[in-house]
Amino acid sequence: MNKYLKSKTSLFLMELIITILLFAACGAICVRVFVNAHVMTRETVELNEAVSIAQGFAEVMRGTDGDIGSVLEQYPSAVSGGEGFFEVFYDEDFEVCSYQDAAYVGDVTMTPNGAIQNMEVRIVRLKDYKEIYTLNATKYMNRTKG
Repeated sequence: MNKYLKSKTSLFLMELIITILLFAACGAICVRVFVNAHVMTRETVELNEAVSIAQGFAEVMRGTDGDIGSVLEQYPSAVSGGEGFFEVFYDEDFEVCSYQDAAYVGDVTMTPNGAIQNMEVRIVRLKDYKEIYTLNATKYMNRTKG
């Protein structure tokens, strides 16, 4: 009689071990899915903010006379990098900040081409210098420049 009891106990333990391993595997898969979802959410928020910032630069250019001086008036914290180029720095929450606190940078290059003003906006993550978004915009100036 003891022989049958021992056989059922080992079968029960084997079943319990298999069940625990199955739950552990399912748990590992679920954790990985949640981590991937979190990363995708963060990248999506980052892309949406970058698109919004780039569109803001383009709208300012189109809403003013299109010169770099008139665009820089709307961005007092911008750092001019030479003729036709400036940068605006952003922190982790995409708020304008100084270079020391910056996590992202908006590089804006404006080049006149006859009566057309071209603008290239690049939003770059400073941690790994990965370009998040690029926008090219143009404006007809009604006068020849450059």
